[in-house]
Amino acid sequence: LPRIGFVDYEDELAFGFLNLTLVIRAVHLLPCFASGRTILHLPRRSICRLAEEKDEDWDMFYVNIFIDRDMFMRFRGGGVG
Repeated sequence: LPRIGFVDYEDELAFGFLNLTLVIRAVHLLPCFASGRTILHLPRRSICRLAEEKDEDWDMFYVNIFIDRDMFMRFRGGGVG
């Protein structure tokens, strides 16, 4: 599966790649447990995490390209129903 991760939030080009006409509206991300957790990517206080997460975020995420076999077959063709 493809992997993604955070970039330094203070980098002025951190979100410069976004073209608002091409933004993906939703994606299913899976934490990459092997990469562990980190405190390096987002500021200490962030609305992006729960208070009990102790300022930690997953270092990397897998992009789940197949939600389940039914969804895959729906768009590939050949699925039941």
